[in-house]
Amino acid sequence: MAEGTNTTDVGKLAVRVLVLILLVFILLYILTWTNTLKCKSIPGWCNVYYALKGKPKVLIAFGDEGLGDPELLTAAMMRPAGLGVRPVALHIDNIKPGNLKEYDLVIVERARKMSSEKVKMFVDYVNTGGNLIWTGDAAAEAESSDEYLYKDELGDENAPHEMINVWARKAGNNAVLLNELLSLEYVCNYSNIRGPSTHETLVGSLIVLNPENPFVYGISPSLRFYITPETDFAFVKPIERGTSTSIMVLDFGSKVTYEGKAYSKTMPFIVTNAKGNVFGLKIGENVAYYAMPLEYFVHEALSPEHRYASIIDRMYIGMLYG
Repeated sequence: MAEGTNTTDVGKLAVRVLVLILLVFILLYILTWTNTLKCKSIPGWCNVYYALKGKPKVLIAFGDEGLGDPELLTAAMMRPAGLGVRPVALHIDNIKPGNLKEYDLVIVERARKMSSEKVKMFVDYVNTGGNLIWTGDAAAEAESSDEYLYKDELGDENAPHEMINVWARKAGNNAVLLNELLSLEYVCNYSNIRGPSTHETLVGSLIVLNPENPFVYGISPSLRFYITPETDFAFVKPIERGTSTSIMVLDFGSKVTYEGKAYSKTMPFIVTNAKGNVFGLKIGENVAYYAMPLEYFVHEALSPEHRYASIIDRMYIGMLYG
């Protein structure tokens, strides 16, 4: 009788252990899916997670004008010596909110002119756990001047009627604060400051602030940064009380002056932020901004020694694996 009882107890214990393991497994999956936990945080979990979920799907969302070349980015991500990833490229006009949910990573480029409704679509994607890479001068222009948000439209009637920034928008009765999502304000493109480049030109140094960050892990702490007539980048500044993390900055070597205003000699070049919220739970870093479109780092107009393919690779790994 005692032997039978012991066998039953062992069986019940085994069931409880299996249930506990299953619950932990489900919890890990949910935490990873919502970006609360990056899969690389647990050894071996990335392989298990993506074996269940499927290989990460990447979307390049592009418009008609602005910085970036989706064809070059596609080729850069597909190169056999690098990621070997085949992204899907779609024009923004053909993208609906439901389309974004099909992808694990969305990269926005060559989309200088963008309606507030489209900006809201991408912000909503982030706020429900999607991974977003914003680049260059995307959304630096609205389709209508009525789409820009003014300081006195945020509830403070005593505030001056001044436009906040081109990345602060309104869509109907909704404020669409891309500037707060990125913790940045767009100022202009670098070519507006120095004029178009006529040859390969040294701009300054790219400085890695935290070499242990997965977005820049293994990258040299200081890179000489060049542009060509074919490449350019956005000049941005951090907003007050911003919540983003600067991963890499561009050091110009001296202060920059534009339209009579002096700016710091350094500017954020790669920043990450965590603005997603699922059922009240703030999730991990799932949005990043790159001041220059990723494919420009490997543009054929650059001398080979001035190309940095690892920045593209680390973007993908940092965002999807951690």
